[in-house]
Amino acid sequence: MKVMQNKIKELFESGEIDALLGWKFDETVQDMRPYLFKGKEDIKGVIFNENCVHNLTNYLPTITDRYSKIGVLLKGCDGRALVTQMVEHRIQKNKIVPIAITCDGVKIAGKDAKKCADCAVNVSPIYDYLFGEKKQMTAPKFDQIKEIENMNYDERWELFSKEFEKCTRCYACRQICPMCYCELCIVDQQEPKWIEPSAKLSANTMWHLVRAYHLAGRCADCGECDRVCPENIPLRLLNNALEKSVMEMFHVRPGTVPDEIPPLVTLSKDDPDEIMGGKL
Repeated sequence: MKVMQNKIKELFESGEIDALLGWKFDETVQDMRPYLFKGKEDIKGVIFNENCVHNLTNYLPTITDRYSKIGVLLKGCDGRALVTQMVEHRIQKNKIVPIAITCDGVKIAGKDAKKCADCAVNVSPIYDYLFGEKKQMTAPKFDQIKEIENMNYDERWELFSKEFEKCTRCYACRQICPMCYCELCIVDQQEPKWIEPSAKLSANTMWHLVRAYHLAGRCADCGECDRVCPENIPLRLLNNALEKSVMEMFHVRPGTVPDEIPPLVTLSKDDPDEIMGGKL
């Protein structure tokens, strides 16, 4: 930790960064929280441990206009989100100094986060500075998805309908997601009105399925939607199901290769015949 703090201090002193987006222990809530460090005087407060759950890239777009160069601390999944945000021109590369930290998993409420079991890399795919030892990328197991795939149609519907019925349409999942940044969300559109605003099963199902499809090939599996859902709806199940399908069809995993355009927003003559022919 001391080595990282010293390096960040150097970056401030050299003018390479004007601010640092990281984590700091909040005495009020007795937990780690995202924090914008604005000078080398605060560097002792920079901390990274298993409780640094938040995906910091979600906060970058709101502060990049206020600083010429921002350093940002990244776990592996956070880095995947940053890669996609840069490819989609949500964040300009020349405004960011990515600082990767090796992550061996995080905890939520004292328990191992479920997302960590399927983590692709323990280090951000993009970084200017790295602290820790980078491990080889591993293939996800998708154990939860396999359980659902073994269910029949009625069993799946019973599972998801029970979950979707709990949804209050608070949209916490949308607000915390780095990939949900449409200026006008489909649920807010009035003419035409695509999704009924009331929290009932049919509308809730439509909302979650549409959002999952919008994230297909783009989701970094940071698990923030799962974490913030007040009803504990397992939203990662939907995202992981589509991630698995994208991997099987296009042989890519979102955000793991810098500058690679998400497969569902581009068309290539090398795409499988089944896709080009509309047979999938």
